Amino acid sequence: MKVVFDTNVILDAAMGRPGCEDSQELVLAVVNEEIAGLVTANTITDIHYIVKKRRGDATAREVVQNTLYVFDVIQVDGESCMEALELPVADYEDAVLAVCAAREEADYIVTRDQAFLAAPSPVPAMTPTELLRLIEEPDAR
Repeated sequence: MKVVFDTNVILDAAMGRPGCEDSQELVLAVVNEEIAGLVTANTITDIHYIVKKRRGDATAREVVQNTLYVFDVIQVDGESCMEALELPVADYEDAVLAVCAAREEADYIVTRDQAFLAAPSPVPAMTPTELLRLIEEPDAR
């Protein structure tokens, strides 16, 4: 199963934010090669920016390094950005992620963003809890 992780899920896991347990479990599923985890290149820069602002540069670099070690990185190019403009998704960053996920033939996108969960994405989006349930109960697919 190939899963694209939204920035908020990575940040939950890395920063131990409230309700982070399912996100952390999903990252462990990637580490243990139970699922293939992917992030977009712009997710990497967003992670660095947000973690640096809250925890400092050294921690931000460590989180980025760990993310790069665990996840495959999807290229974000001009074509992806143009295609995202055509998607009926209100949040442009979500649209770019959805286009990149579709290009990678991902099975799912995992996010906590309620608007993204409700958006018409070419790749189904689900919460960390829903994805964990799917991993634990493969017949539910």
